[in-house]
Amino acid sequence: MAVETTAAVLRSFSAPQTIESIDVRDPGLGEVRVRIVAAGVCHSDVGQADGEWPHTLPVVLGHEGSGIVEAVGPGVRGVHTGQRVLLSLAPGCGVCPHCADGRPILCQDSLEAMGDGALTTGPTPISQNGAPVATYALLGCFAGSAVVAARSAIPLPDGIPPDVAAIVGCAVITGFGAAAETIAIEAGSRGAVIGCGGVGQSAIQGARLRGAAEVIALDPSEARRGDAERLGATSSGDPTDEQFTGELRDRAARAGLDWTIVTVGSPVAMRLGVDILRPRGTAVMVGLTPAESPTGIDMLDLVTYERRIVGSAYGSRNPLVLMPRILELYRRGLLQLDGLLGERFPLDGINEAFVASRSASGGRPVLELAGDGRTWPT
Repeated sequence: MAVETTAAVLRSFSAPQTIESIDVRDPGLGEVRVRIVAAGVCHSDVGQADGEWPHTLPVVLGHEGSGIVEAVGPGVRGVHTGQRVLLSLAPGCGVCPHCADGRPILCQDSLEAMGDGALTTGPTPISQNGAPVATYALLGCFAGSAVVAARSAIPLPDGIPPDVAAIVGCAVITGFGAAAETIAIEAGSRGAVIGCGGVGQSAIQGARLRGAAEVIALDPSEARRGDAERLGATSSGDPTDEQFTGELRDRAARAGLDWTIVTVGSPVAMRLGVDILRPRGTAVMVGLTPAESPTGIDMLDLVTYERRIVGSAYGSRNPLVLMPRILELYRRGLLQLDGLLGERFPLDGINEAFVASRSASGGRPVLELAGDGRTWPT
């Protein structure tokens, strides 16, 4: 039996989302239904709404969410009704070689379902007047309730506010994991993070926790550069300052950086991330460029200096393992996440939240779907 709830629905690319009533089916085998409490607005949601990548429409966006389990389907173990959870967009199928290797983000069944606007465990759980509505990123968090694979529901320990839990679901695991897992930054190394929003600030903290001696924060926003330095960056600069970036490029061959992490989907930023490396340095690409948007790399330098370019998806580690570690670091005061949060909006302020995200100047916008987003409803 389906339940009726309210959601933000995207019906056309580059058009406002509309607040509509939808039906969410009961959870099936290996699924749970979650009452969404808080949801972060990621730039990937914005890019999808702007049509940077193809997707089935209409769709309910949102892939950073936290909430309370409302119902549990058959065959579910380890998650129960009333439990507080954060949502992971990498449940995996659980049986393929990638899942067995602890990399469910690479699960091809999940990626295929994601592209279809469905779940790994079944068809999209969302409908309206009997017609299917696509689910974004296996979650569809911009709604009062969401049915997800049980493996997407990560139980939360005490002391984790819902808004913090929500952004751990993408921004934090992606940035922190790029530094701590994808390249496992070495103690005493030197590097730069290009793009210092929520993902970049998480990467900076991950790099410092790994023991990096120097972390340069590169972002056009002076406010974000200041935030980055407060979170552990040793210096900062404006990547649009051609004199500054020219100096980084000029000294790269002899005194370049050991690593860079590029969190923005900008071909210019990605090229910079490679150009300022030392010989045999590694550039980690996290940001997503629009579909069919080429990035020019100087292949002569890449080959001559044996530089490396590495993709990093969702922290490069099973979220069932990495997310609890991140939450424990937060609880112990070793990872600062509250400062990553930005302006708050109700669900019917979804389009204003997207405007705030596009400005790329403040913290991560948060939708409050139940209560104030900082405390758990009873």
